[in-house]
Amino acid sequence: MSEGGFLADGERDRIIRATAELSSAVGYGEMTESDIVARARVSQSSFAEHFDSKQAAAQAAIEAILAAVVEIMGRLFSPDRSEVESYLLGISSILELMEEEPPFAYISYIAARQMMTPPLKDRLDSGSNLLAAMLDRLRDQSPQGRQPPLTARAALGGAEAVVRREVAEGRSKTLTRLVPDFIYAATVPFLGQGEALRFARLAKELLETG
Repeated sequence: MSEGGFLADGERDRIIRATAELSSAVGYGEMTESDIVARARVSQSSFAEHFDSKQAAAQAAIEAILAAVVEIMGRLFSPDRSEVESYLLGISSILELMEEEPPFAYISYIAARQMMTPPLKDRLDSGSNLLAAMLDRLRDQSPQGRQPPLTARAALGGAEAVVRREVAEGRSKTLTRLVPDFIYAATVPFLGQGEALRFARLAKELLETG
C-alpha cells in the first residue's frame, strides 16, 4: 500500500480522504463543505466539479472503503482454499485495512450508522450483506444440521458491533487482535465447537507469524 493509503493523490481522492478525516475528527454533522475544501487543499469550484454536497463526498468515502473490502474478498476467496481459510484471510485483511485507515473505519462503522441519511447507510449495508453471503457458504460444509437462514448475518452483526465499539473508543489501531474471536464466533454455528476452536487457533498463529 502506498504512503497515501488505498487512495491516490488526485483532487477527488483528496476530497474523499478529507471528508473521512473530518467526519472522524469533528463529526459528520459539524463538518462543512468549506472545511473539506480547506483540508483537501482544493478550491470550492474543484469540489463542485466532483461532488454536489458533503453527503455525496461522504458517500464516495464509504464507497471507496467498500470497494477496497470487495477487492480483498474477491482476491482472497480462492478455489484453492477452504471457505473458512478464505474467510479467515479476508477478515484479517479487512481489519488490517481498517487499522491503516482509522478515518475510514470511523466513517463506515460510526458516522454512516449514527449520523447520516438512509442512502449512505444502505451503501454500507450492501458490503455487510456481501460478507454475510460469503460466510453463509459454510452452510454446505456444516455437520450441525440445518441452521436458521439468518445465522451468518447474525454472526457478522455481532462482529460488527464489536468493531463499532472498538472504533468508537479509539482502538482502531489494534483491530486485528480480534480475528481469532471473530473466526470462532462466525464458524461455530456451522462447524461446531471443535472445528471453530481449530480455526481460531489457526487465526492466532497467522497473527503471530505475520
